[in-house]
Amino acid sequence: MEHSGPSDFERKYDILDVATPRHTILSGRYKRSFAYYTLRERLPVILTNIIDSLTKEKDEIAEKYEGEKTREEIKTVVGHISKLKYQLQTDKPFEKFLGIEQDKEMWNIFLEALPAKCASFFQSAWLYSECYMYRRVFSFFENTETLRHHDYFFKQKCKALEINAVLNLGKSLRSTERDSKTFSSLLKVNLWGNKCDLSIIIPTICDPNDNVFEHCSTLDDHVLVDDSSRIWKCLDSADQSKCITVDFVLDNAGFEFYTDLILADYLLSKKLAHKIRFHTKPMPWFVSDVTPVDFHHTFEYLEKHSSSHLSVQGRKWKQYLADGFFEMAAVNYFWSSPYEYYKMREVDMDLYNYLAQAQLVIFKGDLNYRKLLGDKNWDPTEDFLICLRGFQPTNICTLRTVKADLICGLEHGKAEDLFRQNPKWMETGEYGVIQFMEGSKWRF
Repeated sequence: MEHSGPSDFERKYDILDVATPRHTILSGRYKRSFAYYTLRERLPVILTNIIDSLTKEKDEIAEKYEGEKTREEIKTVVGHISKLKYQLQTDKPFEKFLGIEQDKEMWNIFLEALPAKCASFFQSAWLYSECYMYRRVFSFFENTETLRHHDYFFKQKCKALEINAVLNLGKSLRSTERDSKTFSSLLKVNLWGNKCDLSIIIPTICDPNDNVFEHCSTLDDHVLVDDSSRIWKCLDSADQSKCITVDFVLDNAGFEFYTDLILADYLLSKKLAHKIRFHTKPMPWFVSDVTPVDFHHTFEYLEKHSSSHLSVQGRKWKQYLADGFFEMAAVNYFWSSPYEYYKMREVDMDLYNYLAQAQLVIFKGDLNYRKLLGDKNWDPTEDFLICLRGFQPTNICTLRTVKADLICGLEHGKAEDLFRQNPKWMETGEYGVIQFMEGSKWRF
C-alpha cells in the first residue's frame, strides 16, 4: 500500500509521521504516539461532551444556582470552551491566566518559562498540554459569578460509584490476616481499580458479575513489576513508637476511590498505619479525579446505602474521619499544576516536607505515574530511581494500570515481547505496575 504522504494538518503544524524517539519528551508532534491520538481525538471529544452536558442540563443547572443569570453564563462558558477546542485543534499557543484563579501565578510562571516553540498544544509536552486544557476549562467556570463551584463531571463520577462492583467488593470482603499475602492481594485490588477511568473507555474489572478478589488473582501475569513485598516490609518494619502515616495521592473517584478506602482500612486495622491522609484535586480534573466534594460524597453515599455491608463501612469510615484516623489533606494546587514531581522541592517545598512526614506515599494511577517519570519516552528497562530524578521525600510506591506510552523498570526483553503481542499494549489498561522506591536518607 502506498504511503499517502502528510496531510494538510501534518504539514501545517509540523507533525512527524514517526514514533516518539527514545529519551524524547512525549508530544503530539509525533503522529504514531498516544499523545497525538489524545490531542487529536480524545480531548476534543471531552470538550464537546462538556458543551453537550451544559446545553442539555441548562435548566437544571439554572434552577440550582441563579436562574437567568446562570443561563447567560452557561452561554458564555460554552463559547469559551468552543474557542478552546478550536485552539487545541489548530495548535495555538497557550494563553496566560488573567482572572481570579488562585493558582494563576504558578501557572503563568510555568507558561512564561516555556520556549516559544514548545508552548502550543501539539509542540509542547503532552503532560503540559493536557493539564493546561483541563485547567483552562475550569477557569471559565471559576471566573463566572454563579458557576464557579460547578463540577461538570460530577454526575459521571457519581455513576462510577453506583456500579454493582462496589457492592460486590463490599460483600466479598472477608476476615483478613495481617500478612504479606493478604496485603499483596489488597494492593492488586487497588491497582486494578485504577482501570475504572472515565477519561478513557477501556475494559475494566468493574463487571457486576465478578468476584473482584478472584478476578484480580487471575491477572498476576499482567502485573509487570510487583514490589508488593518491599512495600509490605516498609510498613511492617516501621517504628511503632511513632505515628505511622500513609498518604494516598488519589486518582479516580467512584470504584477506584472505594478500593483506596478498602486498602486504607486494612492498613489501620492491622496497625500498619496509625493515620491515613488523602490528597484530592482542587478542581474537576481529567474527568474522574477525586475532588473534596467527591471525597465527602463517597462517605455519604456509602452510609446511606441500602446494603448493610456498605452502610456499615460508610459509618465506620466517617467515624475514622471524625477521629482523625482518616484525613483529607488541605487542598493544594500543585496537584493540578503541570509540574513533574521532581520539581516539587523548587515549586512547593512545604508540600514536599509534608509528604516527607509519611512512612509511605502511595501514588495512584496513570497521571501520577506520568508526573513521577515526566512525560518522557524512557527505555522500558530504565531504573525507577533514575526516572524519579531525585524525587524521594519518603518511601513511595505507585499503583498504576498502563494507559500511556511510557514505563520503566521492566525486565530486559519484556516490552519487546508485549509489543509483538499487541503494538498498543501500553494504551489498553490491561497491564499494571506496583513499583516502590525507598526515600532518600537526606532531607532537603
